[in-house]
Amino acid sequence: MLPNDDKVILYVDDETAALKYFGQLFEDQFRIRTAASGEEAWEFIESRPEQVAVLVTDQRMAPVSGVELMDRVRTRYPNIVRILVTAFTQLDYAVKSVNEGGAFRYLTKPINDEEMVGTLLRACEFHEMMVDRDRLIQEKLSVLHRLVIMDRVRGLSTAVTALSGQLRSAWPAFLSYIEQAPLTSCLSVQLDEIAELNLLAVARRESRQMIETVRTILLETIHNASGEDTEVNVGALVENVIADRGKQLAQDDIGIEYHDDATSTIRSDAKLICQLTTVLLRRLSDIQDQPSTIGVKVSDRDSGVVIEMRGFFRSLDEGQVASFFSAAIPIRKWPIGLDMDLLSSFLIVHHLGGKIRVEAEPPTGPGFRVFLPVTNEGVDDVPLPEVSDEWFEQVHRSLNEWEQQIEEHV
Repeated sequence: MLPNDDKVILYVDDETAALKYFGQLFEDQFRIRTAASGEEAWEFIESRPEQVAVLVTDQRMAPVSGVELMDRVRTRYPNIVRILVTAFTQLDYAVKSVNEGGAFRYLTKPINDEEMVGTLLRACEFHEMMVDRDRLIQEKLSVLHRLVIMDRVRGLSTAVTALSGQLRSAWPAFLSYIEQAPLTSCLSVQLDEIAELNLLAVARRESRQMIETVRTILLETIHNASGEDTEVNVGALVENVIADRGKQLAQDDIGIEYHDDATSTIRSDAKLICQLTTVLLRRLSDIQDQPSTIGVKVSDRDSGVVIEMRGFFRSLDEGQVASFFSAAIPIRKWPIGLDMDLLSSFLIVHHLGGKIRVEAEPPTGPGFRVFLPVTNEGVDDVPLPEVSDEWFEQVHRSLNEWEQQIEEHV
């Protein structure tokens, strides 16, 4: 009677005879699984929640009652339809099953076979209806989420193009940013307004987001540039920033291990290097909510200097990596929000003629690796390409991959 052969009805009762009786009565019409206690039932549900369509539970069990089990299931797995079986004298528990456990039905003992069959059929149909509803909603969310990302990419490309007159290599910086952004990741988080399908709220939020993004980029790039390239010791600049930020980081239980192996100097914008170091330190320290240490190393490389910044903590998960690209990826309830985004860092590094990579996992990460050349001479901005449909189509193909992953998860 279940539309999916993998789906089961889980019956819970601490009386062995009742479990046997239920199975014998209904196993010809439904796939029945039984559990002799609330704890055993919860372990079964936790191990295979996608298989349980209907939970039928007796109320009078210890230490976990039927209502308590239903309340737990409702909170964690709301698509499992819940039915409570009580004695006629326990109708107060029947009321609780509706109010606290979100019961689909409650039935009284002794069980009426025909009534139970009819109830189970309707419960199975209701379960499938909820699954289909969630699938349709997820498909709509997938389309809306993709449209939001595409709109952000278009808006950011326009803003970056406008900044090209003041920042060298702004367009290559943006391309590198988009290349490293996890646009194809299947993120479970969504914008609140998207989840509620409130398109007007989405439009308003996205307008505010774009204005704030451009404001942040300006504050963290052009407003901190000296406009002059001078002979600078990168190691000394980074050490000064660490000393300046050290007290605040210590208050946040973040220690710094600094190593300066560089012997050469480079010709660059000292103020922007300091700003870059400040931004990256803040991003890496804010991503970690436990006491930890950040290792910073400056070393010579062929025709330049490398700044390596690594946190001595676990690999960055999908949501944490996405937070570094929050100007392009919608993230719900991220505690720091746009302040975690790295687009300004990409623009600074490429303006200085360098490259930047986000390293998510040890041994090189979690952290960042920045290369800065010995000189900016000859590192003029590349000619601006046309903002063609072909480039957006590349992003679109990435988002199609992301959408396919979404569909595989629903």
